[in-house]
Amino acid sequence: MTGLRVTPTAHRGEGLDEALRRGADVLRHAGIEQYRADAELLAAYLLGTGSQGIQRGSYGESSVTRADVQRFALMGRRITPQDSVRYTELLECRAQRVPLQHITGVAPFYHLEIKVGPGVFIPRPETELLVEEALRVLATYESNARPRVVDLCTGSGAIAAAVKEENPQAEVFAVELSEQALLWARKNLDPQNVHLIPGDIRTSLEDLPGYFDLVLSNPPYIPPHRKPQALEVAEYDPQMALYGGGEDGMEIPREVIARAHYLLRPGGFFMMEHDDSQETRVTETLAAQGFVSIYSIRDLNGKPRHTAGYKPR
Repeated sequence: MTGLRVTPTAHRGEGLDEALRRGADVLRHAGIEQYRADAELLAAYLLGTGSQGIQRGSYGESSVTRADVQRFALMGRRITPQDSVRYTELLECRAQRVPLQHITGVAPFYHLEIKVGPGVFIPRPETELLVEEALRVLATYESNARPRVVDLCTGSGAIAAAVKEENPQAEVFAVELSEQALLWARKNLDPQNVHLIPGDIRTSLEDLPGYFDLVLSNPPYIPPHRKPQALEVAEYDPQMALYGGGEDGMEIPREVIARAHYLLRPGGFFMMEHDDSQETRVTETLAAQGFVSIYSIRDLNGKPRHTAGYKPR
């Protein structure tokens, strides 16, 4: 990689605290908002995977945390010349606005590390609220029940994986159209024994009407006039995972709602993430489709981000 000068100390190794200061400075000048956190997370990735790093033989991939890095720095630990050079390369990659998750290969999501990379949407923290609400609903089922759950537009499989992790007895399905996203979804869902269905949500699971207890979705929903400003999103998240279609971004969400009604049993639960400008449209579409007991959940910024409802009994 080119663009960043390898400091002289990198050739003889350096103290971890020195490397972190250097990393934070590089990322701050590159305009990375969470520059200190990203510098520490890149160091954690380095120490967990470095061929000759300070934790060789003690730690495996992803086993070094940000807290570990902070502790090691306070202890005065040093990194090898090889890892100092590699850290510089990681910093350059992040300074070019490559998503942190693409560099490390994982995205934290609801107690899991979801495998991600080019061609798949990176799961966001706000989507964990959808999982939390789904788990609350599942908690009302009998302890010996085997609820049936499907995640439409699964992307990386984050929602389906989290639900299955917390409810191993559930029968979980996931549907995805993108071939690139399916590659990542398989990595995350095959170990969980989730049924991954390639295909269009409008026609998938045609033979299972009224089969599911829960239908969940984080579909493409961004309206065309609300293009993401962050380069990490605009340049690295796949376009087909972002934009919902139509002037209001509701084309795909409307299809999801219609399919959810088809797939749910009477009394079944549906919940979908959406743009904060779409709450009214989503609520109206749900009501027109016949859903009842409709309600919305606000995200960590107080904006309406998810809407849910039930198919009448």
